[in-house]
Amino acid sequence: MTKTLLYNSNPSVNNADWHLIVSNDFTKRSVDYLYQKYKLPSFITPYLMYKGVNLDEFDNFFAPKLKNLLPEPFKFKDLEKGVKRLASEVIASRPIGIFGDYDVDGATSAAIISKYLEQCGCKTFIHIPDRFLEGYGPNEKALKGLHEKGSKLIVTVDCGISSFEPLQAMTSVDIDVIVIDHHIPDIKLPPAYAIINPKRIDTEKGYEDLCAAGVTFIFLIGLNRELRKQGFFKNRAEPNLFQFLDLVALGTVCDVVPLSKLNRALVKQGLNIMKRRENIGIKVLSDISKINSAPNTQSLGFSLGPRINAGGRIGNSELGVNLLKENDESKAIEKASKLDELNKKRRFLTAELESKAIGLIEKIKNNNDNRIPNAIVVNGNDFHQGITGIVAGRMKELYNRPVCLISIKDGIGKGSGRSIYGIPLGEIILEALNLKIIKTGGGHDMAAGFTIDPSEINNFNNFLNDKVSSFMEKGVPRFSHIVTSVIPISACTLEIAEWLENLGPWGSGMEEPKFIVPNSKISSFRRFGSNNEHASFYINDGSSTKLRVKKFNLLNSDLDKVFKNYENINFDFLGTLTIDTWNNSKTIEFMLDDIIYADVTWFLIKL
Repeated sequence: MTKTLLYNSNPSVNNADWHLIVSNDFTKRSVDYLYQKYKLPSFITPYLMYKGVNLDEFDNFFAPKLKNLLPEPFKFKDLEKGVKRLASEVIASRPIGIFGDYDVDGATSAAIISKYLEQCGCKTFIHIPDRFLEGYGPNEKALKGLHEKGSKLIVTVDCGISSFEPLQAMTSVDIDVIVIDHHIPDIKLPPAYAIINPKRIDTEKGYEDLCAAGVTFIFLIGLNRELRKQGFFKNRAEPNLFQFLDLVALGTVCDVVPLSKLNRALVKQGLNIMKRRENIGIKVLSDISKINSAPNTQSLGFSLGPRINAGGRIGNSELGVNLLKENDESKAIEKASKLDELNKKRRFLTAELESKAIGLIEKIKNNNDNRIPNAIVVNGNDFHQGITGIVAGRMKELYNRPVCLISIKDGIGKGSGRSIYGIPLGEIILEALNLKIIKTGGGHDMAAGFTIDPSEINNFNNFLNDKVSSFMEKGVPRFSHIVTSVIPISACTLEIAEWLENLGPWGSGMEEPKFIVPNSKISSFRRFGSNNEHASFYINDGSSTKLRVKKFNLLNSDLDKVFKNYENINFDFLGTLTIDTWNNSKTIEFMLDDIIYADVTWFLIKL
């Protein structure tokens, strides 16, 4: 088996440990075998085995086939029941109401099922709630509004699993609701006609990592099968389900679910579909986003996703889904342009709130003998609710502490929290809820949301700091980077980067391999971006070759401080190898994660 070796006993600039993968004799034999069979570069095999890819699974890893990985749809609890109910509405040509979440997963899920139903001749009505006026999840008024438009059946996607009261209200007026969701349910389920959720304790196991878009796709496989069985397609064209895989890939990547076997296959095939540029909305948004190369997980997560989300954060929440299902290119351009403008505004508001948050945190620090509290809580009446989560994430990266930002409006505080490695924020938030310190709340280890009475904020701050302090008894936990190899600059070739690109998609649970370029100096340093928040430079290890490096969102970080005095200092650089495409020309780039001041002791793995 592979294992890791601590690269440097000293923490990095970002207070992280770097663990270098080392291999045993078995792994080395596997390296030789895979090189002979696939010409797989030797450095990547130990990493893939460390990530759990077994030798007999490499064929499926290189070329995952959906037919080998897709589950039997009707093994999911309630799926057959929901499919038969929806099929009856489709055959009768009755309109269907769709209620989705305001994020990318919700938008893609709603677009997938709406486009499929409309290709079957069924009219659909979509409602995406306003984040500020309606909040998360179904509400009685909106569901009744869909019914008033003619829908006797409503499908919720990416929400509904915890919506007891609104769904109970629908049963009392004879409206059936099918819930398609992937969030963790309570033991008791809401009163819906059918609930399809891979996290149900009584359903098919092994698919808990699916996002809502993935669950929706599997649901449509079952629906398509039922409609075919009932002869619906005898006199009409049967929709090609694979056309929707670009939307499934977009939802999967942007919801940051693990790229497990099935998710990885969905994304890989979805990216291939996206290359065809058949979805008009994705096509024009890609053009507006200036994506000038084949789509990958980075372009989905950092270019397309934020723009689709911008509507729900600071604008029209239905703009994203309307773009994704738009068939008229001129209308799509109009919608994509609005989302792009909203995203620019979102970036401006984010920078503005970041500055306010830093000012408040520095004030707390100054009042605490220049020490950073173990947990940071700041609030403001002018905090924009749509971006508090983004800014909390930036602050936790900057200060290496769990951070909660609370927006206060109309006597209610709405908080978003982001945590650091080793601090289970979601667990702490649930404890605060049980103690009635907060009104509502939930989340997972790294992120959480909650509502709170403003009068309880000080109490919440004290509680959070006490809980976090108990986890930090031995100091602030360090994040661990798993390093694939240590390589000289001469080994950072376009050929290697293309190999890595072809082995993708990379993402949550199957992160892009990271490399250390040791003992190198910085030159030609420059900043770029509207606020000079990004940096670009070259590094050189004494050879005749230089490597271009980029680092995004640098301002006010510990790395930023290093770059203010870098001359004649040798560093070890940690990051990923990527390809930059411009005017059909490809160049190698190193995307920086972290830095260690160079030590005399470093390791070099022969490629």
